[in-house]
Amino acid sequence: MEEEGAATCQVLEEKPYVAVGREVWKNISNLMWALENSQGKKICILHIHQPSPTIPILGTRFEASTVDEESVRAYRGKETAKTEMILQEYLSICLKKGVQAEKLCVEMDSIEKGIVETIYQHRIRKFVMGAAADKHYSIKMEDLKSKKANFVCQQAPATCQIHFTCKGNLIHTREARVDEVRALSVLLSDFQRLVLPQIRSDVQNSRSSVDTISSEVLLNDIQEEPNDSSSLAFPCSGMGLNMMNFLINSTKLWQKLTIQNHEHCE
Repeated sequence: MEEEGAATCQVLEEKPYVAVGREVWKNISNLMWALENSQGKKICILHIHQPSPTIPILGTRFEASTVDEESVRAYRGKETAKTEMILQEYLSICLKKGVQAEKLCVEMDSIEKGIVETIYQHRIRKFVMGAAADKHYSIKMEDLKSKKANFVCQQAPATCQIHFTCKGNLIHTREARVDEVRALSVLLSDFQRLVLPQIRSDVQNSRSSVDTISSEVLLNDIQEEPNDSSSLAFPCSGMGLNMMNFLINSTKLWQKLTIQNHEHCE
């Protein structure tokens, strides 16, 4: 319970990040909620910039890939300048509310994927974003109406607490699942320490008595003839070698996506 309480406090102490779009008037309510609940802590304004796939030339828009590099570069410069002005407007709002803020702009074709990637890269522990456009808000609203919100809720790392708001109201909170990440880390550690040595030993013993052995025979040996003396110490010893490898690889993949966001907090 003490560790759980400490983890919760640590999440609360983290600098919150707030996702904002290019149209300030559509995002102001979510930003205001974040400011009112920042408890005086500094926040970070996050904007995922989507470069336009087309470039305007003489009143007509052309695919960027078909336009000369100089024209594309000039238009991208205008996009960057406009984005900077928008972010400065958000910062001014924060300043007027007496909250310190910084900005972070990430360029990516997909907003939702950009958010998830940024949460991973910056090890964000507390995040605020819209659950839906303000026009979809109702007093009974409980679900996430936005595809972007649903994607982030499902794909963001378990160590990030995410508040989803709409029209200045909290709709849903996806709590950080720090304990699950810790448990998974311990599980993999124990698995590698206790089970793998036994599997390697079984394979080496089999190879010393038989020059060539098929993977199918090895699998049957491990599944059908477990060592009774070690079955209590190694509850997974009856599993096949292929299943062992699958479990190891799957667990390591999950760790790669989640543990990295928690290591700096240990």
